[in-house]
Amino acid sequence: MQPEITDNVTAQDLDEVRLGLNAFNSKFYDVDTIRSIGVFIRDEQGRKLAGLTGSTTGSWLRIDMLWVSESLRGQGAGSKLMQAAEQEARDRGCRYAQVDTASFQARPFYEKLGYTLRLTLANYVDHHQRHYLTKIL
Repeated sequence: MQPEITDNVTAQDLDEVRLGLNAFNSKFYDVDTIRSIGVFIRDEQGRKLAGLTGSTTGSWLRIDMLWVSESLRGQGAGSKLMQAAEQEARDRGCRYAQVDTASFQARPFYEKLGYTLRLTLANYVDHHQRHYLTKIL
């Protein structure tokens, strides 16, 4: 048994690991309760100008990625995406939310929206930190 290392992880690789993990996890909870969530802002041609992706599981909303194009920054697009995702999470029965962000990204933005810092990892990328935040919905 020899580990194989790659820097080219394929969609099939991700699916196989996800299926294996879900098979194990299903012994402890209903993995079908894990639901993806995506919230997007598009232009008139349908191109994404901003987006949020994540998932809901049990009582938690997990925000994986939040991006706002330069053309929309500072206009409230990020807040609208977050509010929409949080409302959908509430509608799905979630009571909490979690997100992580690098120190050069959006910690003050999340704190302005009511998120509380729970953990910081130092030297996450070079001299930057990784911040983990949560919120009661």
